Amino acid sequence: MSENIQLYPDIENVFIDKSLGVFFKPLLTVKTLIDGEDYHMHIVSTDGLFCKNQYKYSENNFFGFKYINGKYEFLGELAVFDDYEEIYKFHNALEEDFTQNRDIYLKEKRTVDDYLENILPQFEKTNIYDFSNAEYYAEAFYSYNFTKYFYEKFGVHKHISVITENYGKNTDPFLLDKKEALSILEEFLININHNLKNNYQINQNMLVAATEIFRFMSIIRDGIVFSLLDPSNKIVYILEY
Repeated sequence: MSENIQLYPDIENVFIDKSLGVFFKPLLTVKTLIDGEDYHMHIVSTDGLFCKNQYKYSENNFFGFKYINGKYEFLGELAVFDDYEEIYKFHNALEEDFTQNRDIYLKEKRTVDDYLENILPQFEKTNIYDFSNAEYYAEAFYSYNFTKYFYEKFGVHKHISVITENYGKNTDPFLLDKKEALSILEEFLININHNLKNNYQINQNMLVAATEIFRFMSIIRDGIVFSLLDPSNKIVYILEY
């Protein structure tokens, strides 16, 4: 399997429905050859969101997407996320502010804490702040977008914690070693009946790639995100574990 990586792929190249970017953040794309066919396997991740319900193709941070001409079509239900209907307007308000002020944030090396201290009071008097995980979502949004914008501007990947708080730069490869990833995935599969309500017939042979979530998202976002492929049904599974 030959592969190469693109960080932060454009949302229109990842999802058929671009509005999914409110919930799923594109981290990287792995271009790879599987069974003689070229695939653009996008690793996407959620942050600042909680799965409170269970649906087919969307449960317990496990999501299914139909792979159509290099893009993903979500097969699950957005109602899996707590307060999902409230997230759109909050995301749009955060995005408008970040687009307007991102160069200031970058120049000031504004920390997550300072950002939250400034941004949240602006929304408290409006109903766009009216959902339970707003602060966590704002922290995740800022961490991801700050790190992404720095990369797009300078061509170097440095997590926001490195830039604003002098953390040491992580120089490990972005993709987990295949053996390590398989070992972690095996643990999930052993307990799959406890982890998932529905049966997707997934197995270790479906693993394409995996990465550590905190490399791209908020520093507190622990865990690994895996991309799995069922080539016969052209379904991509994203597992955050």
